[in-house]
Amino acid sequence: MSTALVFYTNGTEDIEVTATVDVLDRGGVKITKAAVTEDGSKTVTLAHGSVVTTEKHINDITDTYDLIVVPGGAGVKNFAKSQKLLALLKEQKEAGRLTGAICAAPGVVLYANGLITTEKATCYPGCECGGQFLTDGVVTTEDNLLVTGRGPGFAVAFGLELLKVLEGQEKANAVAKGMLVD
Repeated sequence: MSTALVFYTNGTEDIEVTATVDVLDRGGVKITKAAVTEDGSKTVTLAHGSVVTTEKHINDITDTYDLIVVPGGAGVKNFAKSQKLLALLKEQKEAGRLTGAICAAPGVVLYANGLITTEKATCYPGCECGGQFLTDGVVTTEDNLLVTGRGPGFAVAFGLELLKVLEGQEKANAVAKGMLVD
């Protein structure tokens, strides 16, 4: 069973994190939700008012995961200034494990901190941080180590692509069919 670590913070885009977690869960991925907050709280308020309490705080993360997911929304500023998160993302990349980032996260968190280049990534318009990102909805690098999504409208497709990389096309197709995604 594949494992995923999904980060939440105040201002995270609701649909991006919820759709991604839902798709991965339907695909049998073991998910750990972790909050990135300065006060150590595991409860966050998402961009549109949903309140979520995660299982862990980022400071409690000691395991490694097959996938780390960084969703977008206004909360990316919190992600970008978390040295612990940036260290986990760097370790994930160096170990050759999968990272997923959607909306503003590819630009504001990954690109701005030297964790990705933009030639094989997409990003929410206006959040490029000086990079030249692709305009595709969902982009996967050739080595299957990075999946990026452009924004909220691509949240389900982003989740399905992550599932495909982790568990294979057949599993992603089955989940898509069950969700009535064409």
